[in-house]
Amino acid sequence: MSAPVPEPATAPVVAGVDGSPASKDALSWAANYARLAGVPLRVVSAWHWPVSLVGALPMPDNFDPMAEAHETLETILADVLGADPGFPVTTQVVAGAAAAVLVEESHNAGLLVVGSRGHGGFTGLLLGSVSEHCARYAACPVVVVRHRGAHEEV
Repeated sequence: MSAPVPEPATAPVVAGVDGSPASKDALSWAANYARLAGVPLRVVSAWHWPVSLVGALPMPDNFDPMAEAHETLETILADVLGADPGFPVTTQVVAGAAAAVLVEESHNAGLLVVGSRGHGGFTGLLLGSVSEHCARYAACPVVVVRHRGAHEEV
């Protein structure tokens, strides 16, 4: 049995953030949209251990990737939205592959907003694998925001 679909008029806007310039632009776009629509904003960041690194690199005993991801997300939020955005904003850091995490989040969203290209990948790509996956499989409408300086990077 599937979960009930939220009403678009009250469902949150979900923004996927990885710290890339495009994801920061997507966060700014999503915040403006949420503010104008009068709906909450949920900012989601996903992290995972790259398969090629598992067991290959020694990690310090006090290394906590979840805590580091939370700290990075809070820094991005302060940078893009400021100390008080003036409307409801929640954050979530999830362990998992970004594409799968964001598609899952889309089931409880009125809109999913992602950057056109995140960290990694090839500079010349117009659409990254995560944004393409979200556009194909999300349960709600998806907005893909291209970084303002992307035309200069190609």
